[in-house]
Amino acid sequence: MTLLVTFYSARGIIFAADSAITITTDHKRGAERVRHEEKFLRAKQLGKTGGVVGYFGLAQVGDESMSNWLRRTIDRWSGSPRVADFGDYLRDELNGAVPKAHRENYPSGFHIGAFESRQDKAVPILQYVTNIQSLDEQTGAYSGFVEYSSGEHFPKHPSGNGPCQTVDPSHMERALRSWEREHGLPVWFRNGELAFCWRPWHGLTWAIGDITRNLPKFRVPDDLRKWELLADTLVRTNAQLYALLIKRGDPTIEPPVRSTSIPWPY
Repeated sequence: MTLLVTFYSARGIIFAADSAITITTDHKRGAERVRHEEKFLRAKQLGKTGGVVGYFGLAQVGDESMSNWLRRTIDRWSGSPRVADFGDYLRDELNGAVPKAHRENYPSGFHIGAFESRQDKAVPILQYVTNIQSLDEQTGAYSGFVEYSSGEHFPKHPSGNGPCQTVDPSHMERALRSWEREHGLPVWFRNGELAFCWRPWHGLTWAIGDITRNLPKFRVPDDLRKWELLADTLVRTNAQLYALLIKRGDPTIEPPVRSTSIPWPY
């Protein structure tokens, strides 16, 4: 699987992910680690200043690695200032290329992050493309694998309860900064090996919020590079804990950990 994290901060968009690729070759033996791949790629022709596309779950499209397939798919795209246009394009390409047996039996998803112009203001967008219908919040298990769909998850969210759901584009930076000060972290999205990761994630993010709110010597970062380092640290810590605590089998979250960011365009 993987751990893919995306931050939406008042300074920009941040991606961080491990690089382990696993494939189930024998269901009795479980997942066998076979290689390491990049889990996110740049898309220069996306939005106002270029975007990032990260993936989790399904690691291959037919006989081709997801990383290679995604690179080719991005490079073939003609470009658009609207993030949803790329989401729709990727959805259609996936539904045409991923074998039905894989699409209906394995979780797969993509975080697409970029800035676009809304009401003449730069707004950070998360478009989510996935074949997953539901997530069990208690176990972290994905289920209900269907054809890929595409939908905006930030600032609008399908639930109608997103933290910036009703924020005017001209106030988005201020709203995100207020969120950071209140919670100790940017607005975040996380996918991958959630059965394991939600437990340390909950403890770590609670501790960060408690420290930055209640200890006078500490405060939340106000710098894009520091937020990127924090996202990297959260993924890296999960990977280290996984390696230390796993009883049998190969780790499905594993270094090297990579991170990147998109500064807020002014």
